[in-house]
Amino acid sequence: MFKIVLKKALPGLVVGALSFNIAMADTTTDKIQQKLNEIIPNAPAAQISASPVEGLYQVIVGPNVIYMTADTEFLFNGNLIKLATRENLTESAKNAARKQTLDAIPTESMIEFPAKGKTKATITVFTDIDCPYCKKFHKDVPKLNAEGITVRYLAFPRSGVDTPSYQKMVSVWCADDRAKTMDQAKQGANPASKNCANPVKDHMMQAQLFGINGTPTIIFEDGNMVPGYVPAEELIPALLQ
Repeated sequence: MFKIVLKKALPGLVVGALSFNIAMADTTTDKIQQKLNEIIPNAPAAQISASPVEGLYQVIVGPNVIYMTADTEFLFNGNLIKLATRENLTESAKNAARKQTLDAIPTESMIEFPAKGKTKATITVFTDIDCPYCKKFHKDVPKLNAEGITVRYLAFPRSGVDTPSYQKMVSVWCADDRAKTMDQAKQGANPASKNCANPVKDHMMQAQLFGINGTPTIIFEDGNMVPGYVPAEELIPALLQ
């Protein structure tokens, strides 16, 4: 008799336990979000999930990844590495978060140099008109295109808003033929001064979110971010492997 009763009661106990665990998880994530709101006024809604470490939660805000204890007493900003596999769990999470953030940026706001023939890979590059290494990278764009790699540019004039570099960026993005004007600007020509509704400030805000402080900065399709100039001879095999 006891076995029959227990058998009938077991599904209800399992459902009850699951409901309790879900409720506990919801309470914890709400608590962590509330703490974020206290730390960062008007903080956006974070993606909060339990990490492999008991009591430690992964918190993704835009392309940024941090960790917080369930009691919200401690915040950890660093790499979480699984020693058994040597996998950097934080970097994997950052790549996924960067990809998600990058995918949300309208492609029509970018200046694109498409691959020749079939597109095998796409990279997105934060660039500055007056950056020497950005100009050096741009010389490699035809090689990348010839190998089936599309290059998309986002604007990041490092000198800031209302500077000559910023105005050049605006002029390029406002040109009738943006790709041609970008080519000319990268070769040292001053673009004809133009103003229009443009995404340059938005791109600069995105650069801050990504934690970018130099150009060029290359972002792969999987969210992997590579700061600085990388020669086409090294970039091509890395993208097409």
